[in-house]
Amino acid sequence: MEPETPVSTLLPTRRRLSLGLALASVLTGVGAYTASAASAATAPSPIPLTSAACPANLTQGEADGCVTQLQLELNLTGAKIAVDGQFGPATGTAVRGFQSSHSLTADGIVGPATKSKLDAAAAAASGTTVDLRTQCGDLRTGASGACATTLQTMLNTFGAGLGVDGQFGPATDTAVRNFQASHSLPITGIADTATKNALYDSTPTPRPSGPIDSAKVLNAAKSYLGVPYVWGGGHSLRGEGPGPSLGTCDGYTGSIQPCPANTTAGLDCSGLVRAAFWFGAGIDLANGGDTTEQTLDKHLTPITEAQRRPGDVEYFGTDAHNTVHVVLYAGTDPATGADMMYEAKETNTNVHYVTLHTGGYWYHVSA
Repeated sequence: MEPETPVSTLLPTRRRLSLGLALASVLTGVGAYTASAASAATAPSPIPLTSAACPANLTQGEADGCVTQLQLELNLTGAKIAVDGQFGPATGTAVRGFQSSHSLTADGIVGPATKSKLDAAAAAASGTTVDLRTQCGDLRTGASGACATTLQTMLNTFGAGLGVDGQFGPATDTAVRNFQASHSLPITGIADTATKNALYDSTPTPRPSGPIDSAKVLNAAKSYLGVPYVWGGGHSLRGEGPGPSLGTCDGYTGSIQPCPANTTAGLDCSGLVRAAFWFGAGIDLANGGDTTEQTLDKHLTPITEAQRRPGDVEYFGTDAHNTVHVVLYAGTDPATGADMMYEAKETNTNVHYVTLHTGGYWYHVSA
């Protein structure tokens, strides 16, 4: 078992996440949304509406890069409002106007349905969309242009939170893999025919909210079986958001040399747990932090081993808040009667479903 990646030594967690998303989103402002970018020169850097850095519902009074992005997209679809990152009355009026013209409830609240329609309308208005099924071949890392732009825009309607820059890089690769995992497709990172068809045929749904359904969390973890363990994988080091990603060779001490982490997309132990709760419950534990930072997350409550139940997490280390490894308790396997867990263990192995290891520190995760 490799010790947990010290991602907190790279950048403070929330700052790292916000920085990565903001830098990616600035590309949106100078690419597809150039028409409105000049007026946003002094506004907060735009952040994709569907990113983890934006609230599920944007409402009047919000002031940040999410509002900057909202205003940029509203202007692209016909509004004429100042781009200042402040959700005031004029922005509320523009939102209600957009909602009315797109058969949405005109309540001025920018929720998942409004975000999805607005992202699509803004991309269409910018003239960047193509039909992935008929105008593009298989798309993979290195692809660029209108096909990559449209792919990013469509992935955003499923919550990817990508900067729409027309460059198929690590963040887009992660988003494709996450989409494939959530739609029972082979996890290849390549937008092939099956993946593109699923993008067009599937209905975007908001991330889970409310009380945690442990079955959804465990199903999310199950979708990553076979994904490689990667040192630092799944920690938004480049602003990708939760899910498999390239890792880092900073602090790597594994036996496999040279370090494969910055050339392989995958998950480390806390990256797996992070992805399971993000896609299964809409909770981003520690915003991409390591195991120790996760144990300090407000959603975790210490429990005893006897109190454990499926969906609980077990951390291993010198004490309850100084940890190096984490596993997700899967419950008792009905076929064998053994207690099982989902785990990303070490380099040169894959995420697996194995007999539970005990002796760590147990936590229950709640909304």
